Amino acid sequence: MIVNRLIYVLTLALSFVFYMLYPPWISWYMLVLVLLMIPVDLILSLPGMLTKGLLMSIPDVLEKDEDAVLKLITTHSKSYPVRCLVTKLHVTGDDFSVTCRIKCLPEKNAQREVTIDTSHSGVTTFLLKRIKAVSLLGLFSLPVSAGGKGFVLVLPPPIKPANTKALQHGTNLRPKPGGGYSEEHDMRNYQQGDPVKSIHWKVSAKFDSLIIREPLEPPPHSRLVQVMPWRSETERDLILGRLRWVSDYLLKWQLPFYIRFDENPVVAEVAQESDLIDYLFYVLGDEASKPKKLEQIPSRFSWVFRIDSSTNNK
Repeated sequence: MIVNRLIYVLTLALSFVFYMLYPPWISWYMLVLVLLMIPVDLILSLPGMLTKGLLMSIPDVLEKDEDAVLKLITTHSKSYPVRCLVTKLHVTGDDFSVTCRIKCLPEKNAQREVTIDTSHSGVTTFLLKRIKAVSLLGLFSLPVSAGGKGFVLVLPPPIKPANTKALQHGTNLRPKPGGGYSEEHDMRNYQQGDPVKSIHWKVSAKFDSLIIREPLEPPPHSRLVQVMPWRSETERDLILGRLRWVSDYLLKWQLPFYIRFDENPVVAEVAQESDLIDYLFYVLGDEASKPKKLEQIPSRFSWVFRIDSSTNNK
């Protein structure tokens, strides 16, 4: 846009010089024509500049070294002529920050793709700043609406820690207090005080004895996965890879756990993969996604597994 303005100023200056040196009836019309370019450009482009918008489409979670792009999509409510849309994309990671200038086409649903760097794990923040619609002749610009901020979590492949013997496996179940529905259950002999509705009549008839269908549930847990800090990108990939492996392992055995990064005061419970993803978004960069604080955190953890970059985990 600066180049267009310089060209216009130069054209205006030459027209004025031409007006001063040559017959007025020719140079006058040329000077007026150049001066009229300003209101004409504004009148033709203003409706389009006021209705243009820019949306950012970005994946939430990516695998390390996966090919992925961020898409900038042009939108508008009505079709009016505009030269282009220009934005500054600010990209911030754990240990870097860069800003790049991007020009987008003005047509509706036109897409501009930006490659996402997935060479290392972590959360990368993408922020659209100073989005402007440029007039047809490039003499004016106006800010436009935009879906301005997005986060991408890049995860390394699961890496098995050096010492996994301390990890629990299997699901220990206990009778569900108060009874009720449960996917897991056990059969036992009827005892005085058992509700009649819990009697399994078909099995009782087979064994000629009253048999109870007793619902089971896992006991409350106090397992903690403690993630230690890293000092480099390589250590971060290693630690997050080990964390992913441990999480997959415990969830496979239906063993929820608490997780904490170093001395971070927010401790979250992971009962499914999405819980881990949400917590990683928070601790690695997206503070707006802070998980809800747990109302009841065990005062003591009966089982702690530490994840760091060393060769041995305890």
